[in-house]
Amino acid sequence: MAPSTMTRTHALRMAGTVLTCAVAAGSLAGCSSGNATSAASSAPSVSASKPPPSDPGQAAKDKVLAAYTNMREIQIKMAADGKVHTEDVAKFAKEDAAADLKSFALLNTSENIKYTGRPEMSPTVVSVDIKNRTATLSDCFDTTNWKPVDRDSGKPVQLTDQRLEYPVKSQAMLEGDTWLITEITADRTKGC
Repeated sequence: MAPSTMTRTHALRMAGTVLTCAVAAGSLAGCSSGNATSAASSAPSVSASKPPPSDPGQAAKDKVLAAYTNMREIQIKMAADGKVHTEDVAKFAKEDAAADLKSFALLNTSENIKYTGRPEMSPTVVSVDIKNRTATLSDCFDTTNWKPVDRDSGKPVQLTDQRLEYPVKSQAMLEGDTWLITEITADRTKGC
């Protein structure tokens, strides 16, 4: 746009804003510069305005939490159908966490156990270190309504005495632009 056209456009917008304020002044106590700003911002602008940048720390926390939640959903699926979903696990977990999930599924299959119901979870991201690409989560994992049963008969299976609700600490790392859970440590000696 030529400078004279931009000036003319700007002048027309300002005139429209002043007119809007003048009309509104009849019903309102006054017209502040805040009203002029909001009226001007609702008019089409020559340059597109960008939304303010989001908090990168919060965005990272959201992604870490999503990785943990999705990893747990894969675990629930494997416990129900008795299959090791290696490709699905790899999307959300690696290292010790991935190995633990696969071992859990294989053990259940070898003992002809499947799980019914769902565990309750309340994960939170304790910390995110964007520079070192790591994060820590804590969870209260409650298996009260997640029951092991015999795959063939459907009868409940009594596992060794252990708490049904216990704290879990997990570690995550950023690989490329994907957060992956790398370690899950359950403390079944205490409740949460």
